[in-house]
Amino acid sequence: MEPGKEIIQEKTGKSPGMYFDRDNKMLLIEGRSIPENPELVFRPLKNWIDRYFPEHENLNIKINLEYINSGSSKHLMSVLKILRLYQSNGKKLKIDWFYEEGDESILELGEHFSETSGLPIDIEMLTGE
Repeated sequence: MEPGKEIIQEKTGKSPGMYFDRDNKMLLIEGRSIPENPELVFRPLKNWIDRYFPEHENLNIKINLEYINSGSSKHLMSVLKILRLYQSNGKKLKIDWFYEEGDESILELGEHFSETSGLPIDIEMLTGE
């Protein structure tokens, strides 16, 4: 692992990777999220967020999921609600949601999360560059 990087959840074929880059105060969530028990996958992230914010004022979050099932989607929404609580208490968040060109379902899910969570989520299309 690179210095300044923390693994919250290792990426597998069924679970997204969740990594924190201390130098850039950036949380990255990437990969596929189709685990048998999504609560076990997202619990370490929720615990990490609750440890992070008492000592820090801002967090950049990049979400790049190629696929997410409904169970994982529910748990990701609960993570966003936790983040919304921290934001309403003065913490600064920047959230980027990435989708592949032509992937309407991930695009629409990002829009849904932005509207439902009340968080400003920037939705960006990944280019093939």
